[in-house]
Amino acid sequence: MEEGLSIAEVSQKFDISSTTLRYYERIGLMDPVKKNASGHRYYTEHDFRRINFIKCMRTSGMTVEQIKTYVDLFHEGEHTIPQRKELLINQLANLKQQVEELQTVIQYLENKIDNYEDTLVKRELEQRHKEEK
Repeated sequence: MEEGLSIAEVSQKFDISSTTLRYYERIGLMDPVKKNASGHRYYTEHDFRRINFIKCMRTSGMTVEQIKTYVDLFHEGEHTIPQRKELLINQLANLKQQVEELQTVIQYLENKIDNYEDTLVKRELEQRHKEEK
């Protein structure tokens, strides 16, 4: 029988709690994980790819429900490729919008910091000028 990593090892490798891994399996985000003769889960490369996908989608802001929809469509077969593609296109558009918003916030903060720097330099020059008199 092929052996893989234990749930503890996978949890550490992907920085996901074992509770979350079991939850993902229970709700169908992951295929049932194989078990060894002792009844302990062991994760294979197939599982690693799915966990990586789930982590990436969660990081992108997709909800568990949206990922579940995607996975369900995947299991339905190739005829759902257009729907799966649309889900990913929509998520990418959301991410790009978030990046634009963050760029605006970054620019605002940089300007604010520059203004404070200018104010501090101006005060230091004024203080020096007073001391020289």
